[in-house]
Amino acid sequence: MVTLAIDTSHPTGAVTLARDGVVLGTETFSQPSSHLVALAQAVGDLLARGGLAARDIRRVAVVVGPGSFTGLRIGLAFAKGLHAAGGSGIVPIDTLRLLALPQFDRHARVCAMIDARRGEVYAAVLARAGDAERAADPAAALEVLAPCARTPAALLDAIADEPAVFVGTGALAARDEIAARFPRATIAPAAECAPSTAFLATIAPRMRPLNEAAVRALEPRYIRPSGAERVKLRSHQTRPADGESGSHDG
Repeated sequence: MVTLAIDTSHPTGAVTLARDGVVLGTETFSQPSSHLVALAQAVGDLLARGGLAARDIRRVAVVVGPGSFTGLRIGLAFAKGLHAAGGSGIVPIDTLRLLALPQFDRHARVCAMIDARRGEVYAAVLARAGDAERAADPAAALEVLAPCARTPAALLDAIADEPAVFVGTGALAARDEIAARFPRATIAPAAECAPSTAFLATIAPRMRPLNEAAVRALEPRYIRPSGAERVKLRSHQTRPADGESGSHDG
């Protein structure tokens, strides 16, 4: 099976092509504003080097968020396009879960944190699933703290039991706060702070693809509203009641 793994959740996007769980190559691209063009070019380069065509891709694994709103939409649209054109099965995965999964080889409990801007992080605490669960689903993990958007301080206050390791761009930025609160915890190095499409490409063939209805309904997982949605919400909240005078931001 030829598998394509896509991550456009971070400023540096990545794609990996694999055959039967063996990685054929990985490409990265670092201009979020041009992810659409860069993603197509990166996939084309990987296919050309492997002597493959888009129709050979039978499984597309795509990171659905949280992360860059624009990047997530581009990555998911590209995955759905491959599905529509060639019938490739789609397997979605949460950004934070993908960050945590490789850490379970060494640690039983992981806090995944990525920079969410505006002084917040997207984060979740996950625990390693049992052998039976992992055999049935290689992306299995137990949610100890559900994905959320919080300030680092609020997040650390919400964690009851010390994770063995903190991983991600948010963890690197908040390393001093983490060390003060959880001195025994490890901070994963910068090389591990982005989701690994190479890891995703190796487990995707064993993940269950979505059915057609689920593919159509699949949307990015934003966690918090976009800027446009926040403006719309504020506009709605400040709109005067019928019969009242006043104005609101449009």
